[in-house]
Amino acid sequence: MFKATWFAACALAAGLGCATAARAQGVTVNGAKPDLSPPPAQATQDNPPPASDKDVVCLQAYEQFLPGDYYACEARVAFGNEKDRKTVDMLEEAAYWANKDAQYALGLTYFNGDFAEVPQNRPLGVAWLALAAERNNPQYKLTYDAALARLTPEEAQQATALWRRMRLKYADKVAEKRAIRRFNQTIGDIDDAARGNNIVYLSGYAPFPQSAFVIANKLHDQATADFANFSGTVVVGKPQWLHAQQPASASSAATPVQ
Repeated sequence: MFKATWFAACALAAGLGCATAARAQGVTVNGAKPDLSPPPAQATQDNPPPASDKDVVCLQAYEQFLPGDYYACEARVAFGNEKDRKTVDMLEEAAYWANKDAQYALGLTYFNGDFAEVPQNRPLGVAWLALAAERNNPQYKLTYDAALARLTPEEAQQATALWRRMRLKYADKVAEKRAIRRFNQTIGDIDDAARGNNIVYLSGYAPFPQSAFVIANKLHDQATADFANFSGTVVVGKPQWLHAQQPASASSAATPVQ
């Protein structure tokens, strides 16, 4: 009966724990549960927030720029529609693109056995939690430590073996560099249009053309937030010229960006 709150933030009173996974007496931590929502269109009077996870609208354009955010959003929608297997599949896609919230949610899902369609696997859950904790998020580290302490010696050995294999695909040294490279490769056209003060139509982002300057700022801000705690050598940063105030006038020509 706790499933409806799995993706929601959990407000805690002092000294109380929060069950961070649904339908289970699982690992509990003091802190908020991960919000796997992407950067959706901002809620306004004309665009209110969704009533439930299944009503979330995932912006297709994010798949090409920030796929970790996009697939995490799709996981949230699948969860709201009680599609357990698809939820896990979308979380794994997001995890491939270095989304630590997705890796954390996978860890809880497998460790606690949240979904009927996805068998419980405590060693696999701990392996996912270890990957989620590598950026030193205090909540994720606390959860990982608590889960690891509950494994049997045999399960701990299995978790270590799984983690060693999974880190070759999902650890930041690989996954975040992959995600940053993807962003850097796809943002160029938007940056060029913004530099030229153009209006662009970005398929899957909005139903009509918008200021490339505004879109570039939003995408760079989200990328910076996604990769802020990455300790590697590849860094995404907003171009200095984007920090300036948007030019007063904009070209009337709409440049399609697919």
